[in-house]
Amino acid sequence: MGSVARRLGGFALAGFTGFAVDAGLTEGLAGFGVSPYLGRVFAVAVAIAVTYTINRNLTWRERRASVPGRRTRYVAVSLVSIATNYLIFAAALAALPGLRPVIAVAAGTAVGMVMNFVGYSRLVFKDNQAA
Repeated sequence: MGSVARRLGGFALAGFTGFAVDAGLTEGLAGFGVSPYLGRVFAVAVAIAVTYTINRNLTWRERRASVPGRRTRYVAVSLVSIATNYLIFAAALAALPGLRPVIAVAAGTAVGMVMNFVGYSRLVFKDNQAA
């Protein structure tokens, strides 16, 4: 049970850190006049790199052996998740004029976190992968 709790803790840390990077960059760029739709694309790219590092080195550290295609699968799972996340983000901004981008990011992120955990644990950091 300890490894499950540690894994969930590491995933939560990666998620909160990724959210801070994503929301902070999106909100900060919007403050400089960059469209939140465009700023979010940049913010997500940075957040994916940050969360990969945390997930590989903390969340699934016992499964971090070099495995061909792992980064590609990580990005693929992240892109599927972020597509859903981004649609929720964009729908929230469109449906609620004046909504702060950080709130829309949070709405999309809530759904994306579940998708990411399932995808990462089953497709990226599988425990039966040979090094």
